Amino acid sequence: MKLNKAEEYKVNQATSYLFDMDILFKELYEGFKKQKLLKRAELKPIPGIYVFYNDEKPIYVGRANNIKLRIQYHTRPSSGSESASFAFNLTKLEFEEKINESKIGRDAIMKLEGFSDRFTKHKEDLHASRIRCIEIENDIIQTMFEPYLALKLGTYPRNNTFENH
Repeated sequence: MKLNKAEEYKVNQATSYLFDMDILFKELYEGFKKQKLLKRAELKPIPGIYVFYNDEKPIYVGRANNIKLRIQYHTRPSSGSESASFAFNLTKLEFEEKINESKIGRDAIMKLEGFSDRFTKHKEDLHASRIRCIEIENDIIQTMFEPYLALKLGTYPRNNTFENH
């Protein structure tokens, strides 16, 4: 099948765009790898992508308009299941059998025996974690780079699921 001029232009434009995205993601990834692992108190209120590390192993990739504030939400003792979503998901993995059997909502999950204590422990562990981040202002690039980085670092599918809500 032969393409007309308009179709050919669209194909060339899309191919060029994909090539540019490949270059951009490679550059972002290389820039990310050069960033130092930081403590929570060292973070700046920048937009971009952040990664929690357990020892030297990446465990979760996230994105935020204000990384410092988002990490605080993840790790505050007072944060609930919505704002400390990673700690909540880690705890859910530990209670997988009880939760899968009963198909209960978030509020009921929080009331399971022992769940709240483990949730608190995960927030404490995350508070002590190191974080690597890269500033990215463009929200579309953030949205696309987050799953790319999760795949690249191996946090998908265990801790980053990207499920629709």
